[in-house]
Amino acid sequence: MNLVKVMKPKMSGFDIHGRVYINEQGINAQYSGPSKDALAYVEWLREDHRFSDILVQISPASNGHAFPKLKLRYKPSLLEGGISHIPLLDPLLRATALAPSEWRKRLEAVNKIDDASNENSNANCILLDVRNGYEWDVGHFRGAQRPDVDCFRSTSFGQSQSEVIVSDPLANVDKEKTDILMYCTGGIRCDVYSAILRQRGFQNLYTLKGGVSHYLEKEGPMEWIGNLFVFDSRLSLPPSTYKTEAVSETSGAHQVSEGSTFARCYICNSQLHELRHRNCANLDCNLLFLCCTQCLKDLRGCCCLDCTSAPRLRPVLPGHQRYKKWYIYRDMELQTNSTAYRLRLIHHIIILSTNLCIYAKIFLTLK
Repeated sequence: MNLVKVMKPKMSGFDIHGRVYINEQGINAQYSGPSKDALAYVEWLREDHRFSDILVQISPASNGHAFPKLKLRYKPSLLEGGISHIPLLDPLLRATALAPSEWRKRLEAVNKIDDASNENSNANCILLDVRNGYEWDVGHFRGAQRPDVDCFRSTSFGQSQSEVIVSDPLANVDKEKTDILMYCTGGIRCDVYSAILRQRGFQNLYTLKGGVSHYLEKEGPMEWIGNLFVFDSRLSLPPSTYKTEAVSETSGAHQVSEGSTFARCYICNSQLHELRHRNCANLDCNLLFLCCTQCLKDLRGCCCLDCTSAPRLRPVLPGHQRYKKWYIYRDMELQTNSTAYRLRLIHHIIILSTNLCIYAKIFLTLK
């Protein structure tokens, strides 16, 4: 809380928009701004010995700010799902961080296919994507698996309970001999999951230092398929955003291939070539999902048939536009309802005035 008080007046001098969350475990910051201000904030932050070695990933925002405003606040949990109880600062629970170059070597070994058996040649290594499902939908490392969980509080993967074995990539693996390679966008979720798995007895845990964005900056899109999801108005970025010169060297290795099991329309499961999410038009659903043009038209921007009959529907947004904050549409609905009520009242008054003028005067007086 004290750091928030110290940081607030300092940040008011920077042209910065974004989300900066702080607590006793660390800082989770995503922000945009002119290069001068964005880098000046980093240098100021590094003056604090606790953040002296902080790793910062940078990508261009061509249309100005990627966030509508600045949110600077203390949060008991740096990530959604409740992690304040997890001892993230305990060095004994941390996984071994691999530099992007070492990570690439490990991936190439994991994904080396045995020509005879057509199976993964490294059975003692599992590559885990610990991001959210909607992040996985637009891109991930080749050969990766994703636990079917999005909430840290309820996560059960790695426990090998009979009811979760089907969706648990760590079910029945040897906890002492199997290498677990985990990655996420920036590295924070990996620290959380490594602590969870370490407490559950897994010995050989490795993470990608700096996350996917740092890897793409250093190694390019080698072993990566699709785009990288980002938590701002841009939604997803192609690998070329991070390292332009590397794209031609990979001969399109990052492109989505036909028959891929991801990058599919959430509604009809057809293959998509434009990797960009949209929110359900149903204000009370707001699901973030991928959608083809036909389903977008047929369901009027909704994620399912049920949502099309919801009482609070937002207009379908063309192109890459995104919905504004929910309360804007709530207030719009109230305003629309109020206008409709006044129109009905006026209509009623006009009808009454043609019959009994005294009734019309009573309505006007009560109004």
